[in-house]
Amino acid sequence: MSTQGPDPRASARGLLALALDMARIDPDRRPSTDMRQWLCDFATAVGEPPAPSPRTNKELVAAALRLEQIAHARADQATAPPQRTGVVG
Repeated sequence: MSTQGPDPRASARGLLALALDMARIDPDRRPSTDMRQWLCDFATAVGEPPAPSPRTNKELVAAALRLEQIAHARADQATAPPQRTGVVG
């Protein structure tokens, strides 16, 4: 069994849900150091270079959503059946 950590899609859902809640309460507040670090760590986990640190909770949501979409797209590619490239005949 793999010990590489949780499925990136699950991490994305958690990060995005918390970021959305924070933006709903105070959209212009600066995200906490922990939330900015989580975003940076998650970017690295999905193979993206960390973006500049978000200045507001609204920016945090946008960055988390972008990474969530990347995580889902990459997970879908990893589980998709191989495509045939030639004609057998």
